[in-house]
Amino acid sequence: MTAAAQPGSDDELGPVDFLAIEFPGGRLTAAGFEQLLSLADRGVVEILDMEFIVKDADGKTKKVDVWEFAVPDGVDLTAWAGASSGLLDDSDVGEISAAMQPGSVAVVVIYENRWVLGLVDAWRRDGARLIADGGISASDIVAALDATESSS
Repeated sequence: MTAAAQPGSDDELGPVDFLAIEFPGGRLTAAGFEQLLSLADRGVVEILDMEFIVKDADGKTKKVDVWEFAVPDGVDLTAWAGASSGLLDDSDVGEISAAMQPGSVAVVVIYENRWVLGLVDAWRRDGARLIADGGISASDIVAALDATESSS
């Protein structure tokens, strides 16, 4: 968990999360990018960073600009050009790359959950205060559920 910003802070952010999605064989598909654009257009999330990582057949990886690889017909990535903020560092790329298969492309999206801000503001108007926020990884949730099932 991370400490929350002070009430009334102009620098307040909603919780920030990331996704790393691998496209085997480098075959990007449009549906997920369209869904992400819809969420951003509606103000549900704000995209803070979007990086593409390629892993060649020899296992070498590098971050690439969206225009550095062949984008299939029907996949419009123009909305994501220049979405890099530098939040993803070399150690992050290394961790993500280790999970990738050779010959694949991964997109890493770092996003702010904007929907939370209205919820928190509503409670603040009633005198409540946000004292922490954070995320729980899917693997931690699965492990906790598995532990609960095995003890039943």
